[in-house]
Amino acid sequence: MKEYLNLLDELIRLRPTSENIPAVNRVAETIRKFLEGRGVHCTMEELNGRKVLYASNVPGKTPDLLLNAHIDVVPAAYESQYEPDFRDDGWLYARGSNDCLGNAVCIVKSLCEADPKVSIGAIFTSNEEIGGETTGHMVKLGYQAKRLIVVMDHWNNYNICCTQKGVLVVKLTAYGKGGHSSTPWAFDNPIDKLMDGYLKFRQIWKNPTKEDPWHASMAATVISGGLVANQIPDSAEMRLNFRFLEPGENERIMQRLREVTGLEVTLVETCPPVTVSTDAPELKILADTVEEIAGVRPGFDRMNGATDARWFTSIGKPIAIMGIQGEGAHAKIERCKVDSIDEFSRIIKAVSRKLSAVK
Repeated sequence: MKEYLNLLDELIRLRPTSENIPAVNRVAETIRKFLEGRGVHCTMEELNGRKVLYASNVPGKTPDLLLNAHIDVVPAAYESQYEPDFRDDGWLYARGSNDCLGNAVCIVKSLCEADPKVSIGAIFTSNEEIGGETTGHMVKLGYQAKRLIVVMDHWNNYNICCTQKGVLVVKLTAYGKGGHSSTPWAFDNPIDKLMDGYLKFRQIWKNPTKEDPWHASMAATVISGGLVANQIPDSAEMRLNFRFLEPGENERIMQRLREVTGLEVTLVETCPPVTVSTDAPELKILADTVEEIAGVRPGFDRMNGATDARWFTSIGKPIAIMGIQGEGAHAKIERCKVDSIDEFSRIIKAVSRKLSAVK
């Protein structure tokens, strides 16, 4: 286990934030070197300068079990988050320890220790935090699964997630006439127009609650306008992040935004929701294996966030979203349970053996 924890330590210290393509590429190359040194087949693809690693214990692009984890992270809350803090209670505190470098190392361990008679492959995607197009690119290149896809990016007490919300990010833009702030009556302030429009929409929008979260949600995430304190700008803008449940709901939200706010509404990003049937025998194999190894019978759950699972729906195979035990994704206290890296690796290896046995 020590060599895998050393690898995780090294990956975290590389600081692979999504925007830092050279750093993310260094992580991909580091994982590749580690895997090839242990006899794992590796292929490095590329999209817009980003390296995307595919690794498998057998040749080809379509293993029975396809794993996925992203190797990019969000920026740290403070500098020391890039210095892994292994504590005596068994938790590792660091940016990316949970989301998602710990999961990537779990996959590495599974590949290195896989039974040669089974078929496991993995995509290490490099921009999940800002859209995940590198995963979509790999799917277009023919990297798929014959039996089951496991996206390792979610922990909820061993439950198997098969449903996630879609994402819609839009930009609201207000235009006006700028000038000196000492005579506001002489100008048309776009910041006022932006805020007025947003507040109109917020009044008619009902966000879900912690007790009843499975509804479309909205969050204002970025607002900008103006350069200096004594000047009214000519434009102002805001970004809104929606999570939605039904196909086509994103288009209805955008149309309603235009009608209510009277502002310019521009699509920034969208991806569809994911809904997978829980009746697949491969998912029963996964659930049985979790119970055997972890001693917990997993249920099937759904998540408000989005993962790379969105890119695999076209393959038409069962998809499970799971991961090592972790907390605090994107937060100051991000951490993972170190022992769960080994535990989930054992789950993966056992599932792969069962899939191979029941072809």
